[in-house]
Formats: sequence, structure tokens, C-alpha cells
Amino acid sequence: MHFTVHRAEWYRLTLDQLQDMDTVSAVPPSEDRFPDDVIVLLHESNVTVSCVPIRMDDGQWQAAIFFVLPADAACLRNGKLPGGPFSVAIDADLHEHEKGTLIEIGIDIRTPVEPSRGTLLFITGHSPSHFDTIKLISEQQEMLLFIGDEYCRVLYRQRIPVSEAMRKGIRQLLDEAVGRDALIRLTGHYDPDKVFMDVVSSLQLSCKE
Repeated sequence: MHFTVHRAEWYRLTLDQLQDMDTVSAVPPSEDRFPDDVIVLLHESNVTVSCVPIRMDDGQWQAAIFFVLPADAACLRNGKLPGGPFSVAIDADLHEHEKGTLIEIGIDIRTPVEPSRGTLLFITGHSPSHFDTIKLISEQQEMLLFIGDEYCRVLYRQRIPVSEAMRKGIRQLLDEAVGRDALIRLTGHYDPDKVFMDVVSSLQLSCKE
């Protein structure tokens, strides 16, 4: 599988509410690695999950999730990930801060023994790539999920269906974020860095600045 990566920054955080979704079109494990740009992004940001637009063989852009499992993950057996395809749950929420707006999307992969969880924070009013990725999610009928080991070698990949209700919900959150941030910018109080750090603190999370 060949694709081009459109760089965007995301963060591994925690997960709140879930919406169950079945998985389809699973692909067996391989010796493939994450794209170099994604590996650099994960290492530079000191994070283990990323969501970026990628261009597939047919030229279409599609949002994809890259998820790194720690070496001691309970779901691994001798460095391998058995049991796929996995049920995947996704949720989305809007954080309304006085300095701006942030979209949170959580992912829960029902890996063996215990689920693997992560959350992505989208500052759509600050980063065009964040906006583009959320817009893609609101339009596409499925997302690619790549699960890798600590060296970003692909352990498993599969497609996650994005329901019509989920797409509509994501689009509504994006529209709300865009409108709200536009009003805050008019006041001169827009501060995406403050928004991000306050949300991270409120969720009792950590990240590398």
C-alpha cells in the first residue's frame, strides 16, 4: 500500500464517551512501517497516536489514524498483535474555552486482554491541517487504522467505518468551532496555545510542548 502523508499534529491523551462501530476490510500484519513523516511527527511530539490525511493509490485523500502500542502492552504476544480485526469505538466532543475552541476525538481499540485507548485534540481555528483532517473525517465513509509497535512497524491495519450519524456529528462540531473561533478572534482574545494547555490540564493529561 502506497500513500502520501499530509503533515498534521495530534496528541495521545485519554478517552471519555464511546460510540461502538464494527470493523471491516482487515489486513494481516506485515513488516511495513509507518510513513517517515508520521514517525518523525510522533517522535518530535513525544506522542503515540496521530491522525493525518494520506493520499492513497487512487489519488484520493483520506484521514488515517496511526496508533503505537508500548512494548509492554498486555495485548502483545512475543511482539505480535493477535486477534484482529478489532472492534473500534470512537467519540467526539467540543471544548469551549474563553480563548478558543478545541475538538476532541477519542478512539478505543478493543485489543486482547485490555483495550488500547487514545484521544486526539484538534485546534481547527489555528492549524489548516487540523481543519482539513476534521473535514475529511466528516466526509469519508471509513478511516484507515494502522496499529504499530514501539518501532512504528505495522502490526495490524484495518478500515473503520464512519457512520452517517458520526459524519454529521463531526461536521456539526467543526461548524460550531469555526463560528465560535471567528467571534473570539474579533475580540482579540484568541489564544490556541492557552486553549490546548488548559484542556490538557483539565483532562489531567501530559504532552510535550
